[in-house]
Amino acid sequence: MAPGSLRHPLEDLWALHLVTRGRKTGRPRRTELWFVFRDGAAYLLAHGRAGGQGTDWFRNLTADCRVQIEGGGRTWAGVAEVLPPEAVEVITGWFRAKYGAEAVRRWYEGTPRLPVRVRLEEAQTLEQGGD
Repeated sequence: MAPGSLRHPLEDLWALHLVTRGRKTGRPRRTELWFVFRDGAAYLLAHGRAGGQGTDWFRNLTADCRVQIEGGGRTWAGVAEVLPPEAVEVITGWFRAKYGAEAVRRWYEGTPRLPVRVRLEEAQTLEQGGD
């Protein structure tokens, strides 16, 4: 980081809370996740589960890409996008650098993963955003 530049508050957090809109109920759903913050975006790895459909939070954000990230007492609105499968290797490397090789091996390797990028926007809650 260049001298005099500011660090984003998410850079110092171990985990964040991702808030998605329930694909069936429309109600906010909050999930604690590991992540890496780079270039104004949070990078996540969802478990692919059987058939590659992904976890509930992953399926929610594919139904409605407008999400919210909470961390360190602050909230950011964001837009989630599923990245190509090739991104798993890069994001897993970032996770290793942040969380350690052993933790990543135990929690992330050997199971199918789906890469996600959440680009942050202005702060607002899901309730404030229109349907």
